Amino acid sequence: MPRRRLARLLRVRSPALPGARIVVGLGNPGAPYARHRHNVGARVVERLAERLRLPLEDKAKLAWSGQGQTPYGPVVLAKPRTYMNESGRAVQALLTRHRADPSALILVYDEVDLPNGRVRIRPGGGDGGQKGMRSIAQAVGSLDFPRVRIGIGRPLVHGQPSWDPGAVSDYVLADPGPDQAAALAQAEAKAAEAIIAILRDGVETAMNRFNAAVDG
Repeated sequence: MPRRRLARLLRVRSPALPGARIVVGLGNPGAPYARHRHNVGARVVERLAERLRLPLEDKAKLAWSGQGQTPYGPVVLAKPRTYMNESGRAVQALLTRHRADPSALILVYDEVDLPNGRVRIRPGGGDGGQKGMRSIAQAVGSLDFPRVRIGIGRPLVHGQPSWDPGAVSDYVLADPGPDQAAALAQAEAKAAEAIIAILRDGVETAMNRFNAAVDG
């Protein structure tokens, strides 16, 4: 039997975890994308995996995931293995696998309409033009779940913020400069804390704490 096929057969997938909150960090898969602005959500989930000791060892077709009991209840952490604009496929598969509805989700992702490094929690709402969220809305039929957004700012063209699709695409699919990277690293740590607060205290309490902190 070929070694790869044997490895697939021997791989043990984690069982379904009904009742879990499912935290999904959006991004693009693969090393070339790992440090891009568009991958801050995936990096937050990696931080949470270390903190909650839920390594992302389960490599299903559509997502890397880790799961288990935590001080905040049962939790599933996941990074889609799809590209950003197909995130809905991975999220729907996670919901089906864990017998959950969209209200179990907590999404974390980048937001060009927030200043670089700002963290903001929302209890629900629209997709805000974010392609991953748009894909999720189409796949699961709802965006009625909390999300933690991490600001990456808009690209500047001739010194002015740009809404040009090409400029925005080039910007999000690029590594930030040193100063922006340092601010994003701090924001990723803060976003991980915000998700912990949602799991522990609920979204309203977490919003009062974290949104007030950035506005004050």
